[in-house]
Parts: sequence; structure tokens; C-alpha cells
Amino acid sequence: MRNYLKTLLHREALTQMVKLGFIGGFNTVVTLALSLFFRKVGLLDELAVAFAWALGTLLSYFLNRRWTFSLDTKSANVRETSHFFVVNIIAGALTVGFVFVAGRLRGDLSDIEFLGAQILASAFIVIPKFAAYRDVVFKRSLTNASD
Repeated sequence: MRNYLKTLLHREALTQMVKLGFIGGFNTVVTLALSLFFRKVGLLDELAVAFAWALGTLLSYFLNRRWTFSLDTKSANVRETSHFFVVNIIAGALTVGFVFVAGRLRGDLSDIEFLGAQILASAFIVIPKFAAYRDVVFKRSLTNASD
């Protein structure tokens, strides 16, 4: 376990985490814009959010695969893609749970509290999500952390 934790502090892993953060921020903006677009063209709010989330997650998959983990996009496969979506479904469910608990503890959340709860949840989820992307989805775990 100790050696594995060292791999999270390895230079390559730290670079990947920064890239993941940039893609996450970009993906958030894209997903919000898509959900507004789908809403404006007449989709129900729930469908607008669902379609935007699915497209945003797919975009995140390709960007992370190509840029964060430097993998060739030609070799993407169903296992990898499905694992990526499962990781994101779990992360999304944890975020929803975090917001739910925040609402139970504080009562009705203001818009700022609502966004803050999501950001706080993301902060707690980012390292496990990165590890899942690196080690389960894209299978790029570092074997030596001796640097």
C-alpha cells in the first residue's frame, strides 16, 4: 500500500493529476453549456442534463485518454469505455449523496451552498477518481516510484 501511495506522488502522476484537473474544468463548462442548449431546444430538464452528462463524459474520456494518459485513441475499447463510465457514475452518485447530506445538515441550500457542496465533493473524489482512471480504466499504474 505504501509503494502504491508513492506512485500518486510521482512526477508523472502529479502531471497527470494537473491535466485531469484542466480537463475536468473544461468538461464542466462544456457539460453546463450543452445542458442549457438541450433545454433551449425543448428537451425536458432531466433529459437535457442526462444527454449533456453523457456527451461531456464521452468528451472527458477521449481527452483524458489522449492527453492525460498519452494513449492512442485508435486502441480504445468497450471495456475501457464502460469502466470509464462506471467510474463517473460512481463519482456522480457520490457527489449527489454529498449534496443530499449537505442539504439535510443545513436545510435548503442557497445556490452558492449548492455549488460549494459539489465543489467540495469533487475535491474529496479527485484522487480516488484519478487512481481509478489510471489503474482501472487506462491501466497506466506506475510500477516504480523511485524518482
